Amino acid sequence: MAIESKTNSAFEGVFQPITAFWSDYANQFNDSTREFLDGMDDHVNFKTMQRRWFDALSKSMDAYMRTPIFLQAMKHNSDAAVKLKRQSDDWANEVARNANIPTTGDISGLFERLHSVEETILSRLGSIEERLGTIEEKIGNSELANA
Repeated sequence: MAIESKTNSAFEGVFQPITAFWSDYANQFNDSTREFLDGMDDHVNFKTMQRRWFDALSKSMDAYMRTPIFLQAMKHNSDAAVKLKRQSDDWANEVARNANIPTTGDISGLFERLHSVEETILSRLGSIEERLGTIEEKIGNSELANA
């Protein structure tokens, strides 16, 4: 039992200030709430109170989100997210390269080359059609002249 009393008194010295602080805080909060509720009459419009509460909360959150510390934290988090995305893309490309899997860049490059070849073929076919038309006209004119 002597050991228990020594242990309790050691912890009491540590926790007593914390306990006293929170006890005082709870009492002050209780007193403030009681004064607030006593000051209210029966005709209080709770919608007005709710609007005031949300306005105050909105102003408070706006002020908090404009603090340099919050903005710096948001910048740090955004930079970290971008860095993580780049690293994951690099890792995925490296895995794809080592496994001989085509990447999006490879496929889009292939698409561009195919599109270029298609346009070249179409332009050459167009010129062949023009020449063929000219030849058919000459053959048609010569047949008319022979007839």
